[in-house]
Amino acid sequence: MDITENLKGIIKDSPTAPFLFIGSGFSRRYLGVEDWKGLLSKFGAKLPTGFIRYVSESNGDLALAAEKMAEPYSDYWWSLPTSEEIANRPEWHTHISSPLRHDICEYLNAVILDEKKQQEELNILTSKKTIIDGIITTNWDLLLENIFIDDKYKVYIGQSDLLFSNPQKIAEIYKIHGCCSDPKSLVLTKSDYDDFHKKNPYLAAKLLSIFLEHPVLFIGYSLHDENIKSILCSISAMMTNEEHKKKLAKNLIFINRSHGDDDSISNTHFSFEEGKSIPITQIKTNDFGKIYLALQGKERKIPAHILRTFREQFYEIVQGEAPDKKLYCATNVEEIMQGTNKIEFVAGFGVAQKGYSDVGLKGVNFKMILSDAIYGDIEFDRTQILNNTLSDICKSTIYVPIQSFIKADPNYKPLKNAPKNFRNLFSFNEKSFVSKIAKPYRDSYKNKKLAELDILELIKNTQFSDSIRADYLGQYIVDNNSEENLRILVDYLKEKFEESWNNSNYKRLVCIYNFLVNK
Repeated sequence: MDITENLKGIIKDSPTAPFLFIGSGFSRRYLGVEDWKGLLSKFGAKLPTGFIRYVSESNGDLALAAEKMAEPYSDYWWSLPTSEEIANRPEWHTHISSPLRHDICEYLNAVILDEKKQQEELNILTSKKTIIDGIITTNWDLLLENIFIDDKYKVYIGQSDLLFSNPQKIAEIYKIHGCCSDPKSLVLTKSDYDDFHKKNPYLAAKLLSIFLEHPVLFIGYSLHDENIKSILCSISAMMTNEEHKKKLAKNLIFINRSHGDDDSISNTHFSFEEGKSIPITQIKTNDFGKIYLALQGKERKIPAHILRTFREQFYEIVQGEAPDKKLYCATNVEEIMQGTNKIEFVAGFGVAQKGYSDVGLKGVNFKMILSDAIYGDIEFDRTQILNNTLSDICKSTIYVPIQSFIKADPNYKPLKNAPKNFRNLFSFNEKSFVSKIAKPYRDSYKNKKLAELDILELIKNTQFSDSIRADYLGQYIVDNNSEENLRILVDYLKEKFEESWNNSNYKRLVCIYNFLVNK
């Protein structure tokens, strides 16, 4: 059966592009990251009784088990030598569950996003030909932000962020269970889930138009997933119109593994409590590339993130009684394409009196920042980039070399609501990045006495992969940061830039270099 063509037919019947609803199976497939139970088991293993005790005492209720485990985990965590230093950080959230949240987030933040499995499938999904309007996810990790980084998706973290904002339903990621970039946002314990369920009707109201207007592909969830049951039940309960119910049913598409069986596509039902259910389409395959190919069509004439900017601007003008900023009539399409979320324009007729110097600043992307750390080739004012652009770039990664930008405006202080990664960079130094190198490579660097070698011996050693070499060089250059060594290192960074710029180990090495040359 050609599931690609069948799915294309379903999508073609909709006037709008699909949304993806991504669950933990997605991250397990492409990163090997544990699901919720696996994560709790991993950290429960640090306690004398393990996680199994709390699961047993909670009759299998994982949220209640997490709540029960939070206090003994806190006792364990506060006995560690680093606990007081961590708790004194400005972003620390005082709560009994904070130590468990912190460690889960540290673990997920440290996942190497460049070493993905099934890369061919992801290449299809992230192709410029792939047309989707947005993503909803219950995952905490940063995989989605990472693979769609060039698409400049706007990320909403947690229920509250989504409920009290005006999402435009295009080029956006809704992380409804929180994100590892903000530990307090995680929906982790029974109390968190109770609060989440109280707000479920409001979240359902926000998502209802998406479910009615877009095909929604559920990837990484089983048909028995309680989170999806809860959300779909709330959405279904809001609809009394039979036509709307039929439309909703047509838009729900679950993608599951076939476990060795042939590809199949069928109509089935998703069951709720009290015998209620809703019709859905279920597709089974072991090759998700076939699913992602069905999402491909003609490339959009205008990128999705630009369309989102249009919608945001129109929303602000229509909702407000009067514009509180100048309205600018953009006369050059290329100018719009280079635009930012600070573009001030309204479509219409008029005379463009002036352009704005910051219009192009959001066109500055991560690769340009990394290149500037090595080549010093940024074309924009560094102070303006620091004030307008860098915080967005830092949302999905901590490995952003920003020292030359801080140097341009030493008095700059990040806002309290700026992304955690961005705020943390202001208290980092080169050793902070070295500490993020995996412990086995820090140990082997010392055991092999690599600090005693010449830097060229490290660079030319064919026994090391590029990623491992980057980790060794990061430690080496901190120990041996002579001008000559820094010159040799930057030559190496230039040589590897195009092939390695999106590799976490390489990015970390550039950050270390950036600190050393900007002291």
